Amino acid sequence: MLNANIYSLFLALWLFVLHAIIFFGQAWKRIYLILTATMLVDLDHLLVDPIFQANRCSINFHYLHT
Repeated sequence: MLNANIYSLFLALWLFVLHAIIFFGQAWKRIYLILTATMLVDLDHLLVDPIFQANRCSINFHYLHT
């Protein structure tokens, strides 16, 4: 399971690179940083227990969603 999660993360990062290069050309590095930074907002999901709860609102519960 851990290998699948790591594979998914690297796949997402490579797709960000491809999208940034294809659609934004010379500004791809800046766009890549913006796309990657959007993933940082969801890191706070790893700090709560349980990580996922179907009926929970993220606002005022997750640290980076407030």
